[in-house]
Amino acid sequence: MKYLVGRDFAFPEYTPRFPPFYEFEVLHMRLDVSIDVANRSVDGLVKYRLRPRKDGARVVLDAVEMDVLSVSHDFYYDGEKIEIKPQWKAGEVVEVAVKYRARPRAGIYFVTPHGQRRGVYVWTQGESEYNRYWVPLPDSPNIKFPWTVAVTVPKPLVAGSNGLLVEVKEGEDSRTYVWEMRHPMSPYLLAIAAGDFEIYSEKCGEVLLEYYIPRYVGGEWRHSFYNTCEIMRFFSEYLGVPYPYERYAQVVVPEFIYGGMENTTFTILTDWTIHDKHAHCPYGEFPCPGQEDFSSDPLVAHEMAHMWFGDLVTAKDWGHIAINESFATFIEALWTERSKGREEYLYEIYTNFRTYLGEYSRRYSRPIVTNVYKIPDEVFDRHAYEKGSVVLHMLRSLLGDDDFRRGLKVFLERNRYRAVDIEDLRKALEEASGRDLEWFWRQFFYAAGHPVLKISWSYSDGVLRLQIKQSQGEDSYPVYTIPLEVKVVYEDGRREVRELQLGEREVALQIPGGKPRYVCVDPAFKVMKALDLQYPLESAIAMLNDEDLYCRLQAVEALKRNGSPKAVEALAKALGDGFWGVAAEAARALGEIGTGEAVYKLIEGYWRARHPRVRRAIVEALGNARRKEAAEFLDKVLHSAEESYYVRAEAARALGRIRWEYAEHSLRKALEYSSHLDVIKRGALEGLAELGSDDALRVVLRHTESDMPTYVRASAVQSLAKFGPRREVLDAVKAALRDENFRVRYAAVTAALELLDHRLIPDLQERMERDVDGRIRRVAREVVERIRRAMERGAEYQKLREEVEKLREEYRKLLDRVGKSYAG
Repeated sequence: MKYLVGRDFAFPEYTPRFPPFYEFEVLHMRLDVSIDVANRSVDGLVKYRLRPRKDGARVVLDAVEMDVLSVSHDFYYDGEKIEIKPQWKAGEVVEVAVKYRARPRAGIYFVTPHGQRRGVYVWTQGESEYNRYWVPLPDSPNIKFPWTVAVTVPKPLVAGSNGLLVEVKEGEDSRTYVWEMRHPMSPYLLAIAAGDFEIYSEKCGEVLLEYYIPRYVGGEWRHSFYNTCEIMRFFSEYLGVPYPYERYAQVVVPEFIYGGMENTTFTILTDWTIHDKHAHCPYGEFPCPGQEDFSSDPLVAHEMAHMWFGDLVTAKDWGHIAINESFATFIEALWTERSKGREEYLYEIYTNFRTYLGEYSRRYSRPIVTNVYKIPDEVFDRHAYEKGSVVLHMLRSLLGDDDFRRGLKVFLERNRYRAVDIEDLRKALEEASGRDLEWFWRQFFYAAGHPVLKISWSYSDGVLRLQIKQSQGEDSYPVYTIPLEVKVVYEDGRREVRELQLGEREVALQIPGGKPRYVCVDPAFKVMKALDLQYPLESAIAMLNDEDLYCRLQAVEALKRNGSPKAVEALAKALGDGFWGVAAEAARALGEIGTGEAVYKLIEGYWRARHPRVRRAIVEALGNARRKEAAEFLDKVLHSAEESYYVRAEAARALGRIRWEYAEHSLRKALEYSSHLDVIKRGALEGLAELGSDDALRVVLRHTESDMPTYVRASAVQSLAKFGPRREVLDAVKAALRDENFRVRYAAVTAALELLDHRLIPDLQERMERDVDGRIRRVAREVVERIRRAMERGAEYQKLREEVEKLREEYRKLLDRVGKSYAG
């Protein structure tokens, strides 16, 4: 029964975790906190009004590495928890106060001027369990309470927090901002941010919208947030529950360790999301709907979706994080559907499924809902985000949009300001639809893996014979019970959709009715599954013209597997598909085929493509083909100032993979180009690393140094692995593993993943044991296990390195995906 636990996720010492039971309820918290920028410290006084659930109840507050200066009652502090013992009886209301000082290693971050970035910025990050580093509190999502926060900062800094601003107190050299969160919230959602902000505001109906923008950003911030009100209106309409609070602030800060974090009414976002018009619309005028290259909409929508799923209703423990993250990822896709259309939505769900498959195939599998983990951060993964979003899409398809929306409204209204589990969602959807859903929950929430369907068909004597075999592995549900539609398109143009109910390992279906032109499984993409396609060549070519997006995507996959000249010709035509996602997939398929004709067709298709993401896919494919005839073309793309930043960055990476004789000169020149997030420079560094020369190594090492922007340093550190385990490389990776910047340390761990050098084990073990960030502790442990397996395998070492190269590419893309952050 491996499907109940999965594969390679839980290490041997892991045991089930359960939410803590608190012997008291919190009626209100009052926090007065003073920020000392110079010493990177905080001084605080926190007061709780509490009611015990029983006589003599203990009050236990999480408080890590603090100086506890005084407590209002008898207490004991062990460096991680304060245990307070008031003399009280059940039902009695008592105030407990703690005065403290902290210089936190996590939870609150101090950012000083660097390069073109001016001003001082201080911000917090509470999820999963990091607020305990800067304020004593019961740090678990299953407890909720309202709070008042008074933040004192040196002038001229501005300080914001959750809820509503109720008072500003002027001091001689300081200013105190008093904020009230009047609704009960889980402690990890408590947040403050202070800095040299320009605050812009507008109204969306009765809701106050605010934008805290660092002064160094300038007017480009508007490209990121212009859809905020429309997104809020759509979510309110779709969910049937109006935006639940009086205010919504989006706060942009430098060096944020995630893409965004949904602190109730006070979302904190990375400044990486700020972009200019050329990054957004390289080939047209802003806002160029349907033609964007870089957009903040996914990030804005994802974090705002949490105001309902995660904040209004919260997962009671981290094992049920699907209530927060699966929903935010899914609802983000709903905004895509509303703003860009059905095909964009389906392609986003399709891409989410493939992102999950990357984690499933190259790292581990686990049930979406599990309580077997060690570090809460571990469950903030592609299973919780992307796979969960696909499962919710399945539910929507199964129930129909009306019943699905009714169920979500019941769930939100019934559980307003409560902490719940995934069973509460099932009950709400069952009530709204009148259908039993336990079978669905058991297969897709409580079991690891996914269906794998092997599809083949043949025709003879007037009968179509369709065979469907479930071929998933032991870490997936043994035999899935799922509805499945099959579309048959006949030679005479007739179309027929058959509805099947799979419930056996193998199903053979005979369909009379004439000779089929092609067969498409699940044409509307209603079911999560991997397909093993065995479609005839001519049928796959014909299916490229189907009206359903998912059928065309299946055709591209089948033609890629075929790889014949005829398949190349068909894929070249698909570069002109009316939807950019199909054209991009066709480009990648041609790159994998990699023949001279495929390269010629890609270059020819580039000039016809008007969507920047199709051009991105084409230049990526040219690099994957690794044929020198593509290099001169990529060189022109790289140095074209009118081309998209991201297309040029991809061209730089591709040029390095081809290893053209003039590539190093070309890539060094590209280091001088300015672009959004320095993506061209970062692409050039990755391209230089592919070349592997001594001169290239010197250039990459220079860009790992602390005077470089964080995103440049992270790309350079990760690129070091391409040079192999040289002494200079190992020394640089070891230094980066101890860097104070989270993104640089994370890049070092992923570089170690590719190097697989046993000399890195002691440094990785130190990260496993001592790093304050749970994500780095988890990945460092995975890398150590992989290095040990590589040492044991011997002859299989090279094969493992090839697997790791694919995994490294996933990590690179994950690092760059600002909108799909681990936290928010």
